[in-house]
This record gives sequence, C-alpha cells and structure tokens, in this order.
Amino acid sequence: MKILIIFLFFLISFVKAEQVNDLPLPMDYERLEFSEKSFSRWVQNMPLKDDKSIKSYVGQELQSFYNVFAVIDLPLLFTSDLEQCADYAMRLWAEYHKSTEKEEDLYLFNYNGSKKMFSSGDFESFLRQAMASSNSYSLKMGCTIITYEQDLIPGDMLVQNETGGIGHVSVILDICENSAGKRLYLIGYSFMPAQEMHIERALQGMGENGWFTLEGYNKYLDLILPFGTPVFRRF
Repeated sequence: MKILIIFLFFLISFVKAEQVNDLPLPMDYERLEFSEKSFSRWVQNMPLKDDKSIKSYVGQELQSFYNVFAVIDLPLLFTSDLEQCADYAMRLWAEYHKSTEKEEDLYLFNYNGSKKMFSSGDFESFLRQAMASSNSYSLKMGCTIITYEQDLIPGDMLVQNETGGIGHVSVILDICENSAGKRLYLIGYSFMPAQEMHIERALQGMGENGWFTLEGYNKYLDLILPFGTPVFRRF
C-alpha cells in the first residue's frame, strides 16, 4: 500500500500544472483554503505558463541563476524597465481588483508609502505612474505589518529594504500545512531587468519537494538576494 501511495505521488508530480494550486503538494500536506473572492484565492488560481521560460520587458528569454518551479502566465504590460520585484507585486494587487470589478477599492503607494487611490481613468496609466514613483521601500512603509508566520496568507510579501534604496520583494503564492502545523510555501518574484514573475523551487535543505520553509527561504535570500532582513507585509 505504501509503495502504491509513493507511486501515485510521483505520478501526480508529473501532471501538467495549469495554475498555481495545481502544483504538487509534499506528501502529508494539505493546501490552505481561502474564501472564493479573496485576493489569496485569486493568487492561488493564477495561471502558469506551459514552459519555464522567463521573458524580460523587451521579450527576450532570460538566462538566470533561478531554480524555476513555474512561471506565472501574466505577460508584462510595459515595454520599459518598470515591472521589477515590487512593481510586479503591485501588478498582482491591481489585476485582482480589475478582474473582480473592484477598481474603486484599488490603491497603491507613493514613494513614502502614502496611499494613492485609483480614480476613474486609465488602468495602465495608473499602474505606470505607481511603478515609476515607488519601490520596495514604499511597500514596506505603506502596507499592513504582519508579525507572525502563522498569520501569513497567499498574496503577502517578504520585503527587504533597510535604506530606502535598492531592495527586494518576494510574494507568497501558496501555503500548505501538515497535521503537526508545519507550513511550507510557494514563493515567487520578479527581478531586474523587469521580467515575468516565476516561482522559485526550494533548494535542498530549504524545504520539501520544491516548497520552502520560511527559515529555508530566509537562507535562500541571504545566499542569493542579500538585500537586507525581510519583513512581512500585506496589501
């Protein structure tokens, strides 16, 4: 029976994932569920590309240091170097409001973290202006502070920026948990130059079956993206 379960697990692992919540779970874990119209559920349902290619803002396929689990199927809006890590996180928040016809509730931030509400007008122009005038520091200053790991939900961010200058933003895209309460995370990000968001696969010792532990992702950031101590933030 145990051999059959292991076989089925590996068989599921090779089934093509069409959206984030199709990606295979580690054994003995269950995916956390969220209300149907929530941002967290929307993030979990984001579509994935058929392949693992990451395109830059000029349409060029990037050769990078990533260990790609999957790539979000949400092509860049602009042909300029705008949609980097913080900008792509803002893009997800904005696209959620657009797709659920809640544009009147959409806000982003200026550089210092003050809210800028979307008013009736051009969606892309609003995004372009926000992306051009804010960064990871803006999200750190403006977004809601989350203190405890157990409070994290899909759509929350790990924000690195201690100086106001260059930083980094990673987005939690899915969470699973076992019966002992241990949690694992799918985490993605865009980067420089502006590029499509990908889901990074956890390296050995940083998680299980490609999913990160939070401690493991902190080690990954220290090793690969050392832009400061990450803090939790939520739109």
